[in-house]
Amino acid sequence: MSQLDLFADDDTPDEPPAPPAPAPPPRRYLTDLPPAPAPVTTSAKPRPKLATVKPTLAHYRPSLSNPHETAFDIAEAVSYAWHHAQGGAGIEVPMGVVATLALWPLRGPDAYLAADWWLSLDDNQLLTAFRECWARWWIMRPDLIDRATPLHKWIDDEQPGPRRAHAVRAVAEAALTRGLLHLTSSNDPDLRSTTDVMGALLAVMRSQGAHDALAEIHTPPEVAYLMARMLLDDMPLQPGMKFDEPTGGTGGMYRAAAQVMREKGINPHDFGWSLADIDELAAAGAAVNAIIWDLGPHVLIACGDTLHEGNLTEKAAQQARGSFKRRDELHSQAVFLAALQKVEALVSGVAA
Repeated sequence: MSQLDLFADDDTPDEPPAPPAPAPPPRRYLTDLPPAPAPVTTSAKPRPKLATVKPTLAHYRPSLSNPHETAFDIAEAVSYAWHHAQGGAGIEVPMGVVATLALWPLRGPDAYLAADWWLSLDDNQLLTAFRECWARWWIMRPDLIDRATPLHKWIDDEQPGPRRAHAVRAVAEAALTRGLLHLTSSNDPDLRSTTDVMGALLAVMRSQGAHDALAEIHTPPEVAYLMARMLLDDMPLQPGMKFDEPTGGTGGMYRAAAQVMREKGINPHDFGWSLADIDELAAAGAAVNAIIWDLGPHVLIACGDTLHEGNLTEKAAQQARGSFKRRDELHSQAVFLAALQKVEALVSGVAA
């Protein structure tokens, strides 16, 4: 395993036919799904394979000429869906739903078709897929997934009631039908880093009072890109250099820097990226973005007050090393248990 360097109809006879109703507006789903099945448990109904729900109709495709505009469109749709469904005051749940969909590991030119698969799942299957997604990434990048805990802790902490489950589904549908996977499912990390959906969500969903209390200011992506180009054009970039952002938010400056590097044919994996923010949701979003944007193995993200605590990089490094150590210990235990089960099966077979 890789590791950081540190770390419904009525029939009425004899009635004249009613005039045809006006055509309804087109649905904003990616495809016309069949009626929802009766509630069943995950074990009773296996989750459908992606191939069985591949669409035959045209998909809703957003205009990607301005990905930043698309990101804010997604954020506004998610915010409306969550609040309209009365999901609750906490925004970590809708942000976590979007983060899960964006982290889904299926990549490639047709990966956006996974949206139909997501929309075909019942509530139990949806939560199971969420857990599997986060578990997979924890095995690969436990340091970043531990930092993103606020965005996925709710999945394991509770079995959502009908209202919460409805709100979670509404958020998933809003994000998917407005083109989230078109922004996050490319094989090319440069295309996945054209915008910051997590940052847009935080900017839209957090109240103005909370923004003021945390002194959060959203840097326009165009400004971030211009600043990154001005800085990196004049800097002799050498592999092994480290960048530090003490008030990094969800990582918008690093997104822009990675784009400038790739335009120059430079791999962001060759550099170190450390970021801190006082807001745990911003730091969690930055951890998710580090995976989506493929910043590489040398990423440290801390949550804390840089002004009062000083440089938080070493603290983040210790936490990252702890995350990898726990991952490796659990992996060793799993390997041992698997070997023990094989021995027990062999002994049972001989005894029979």
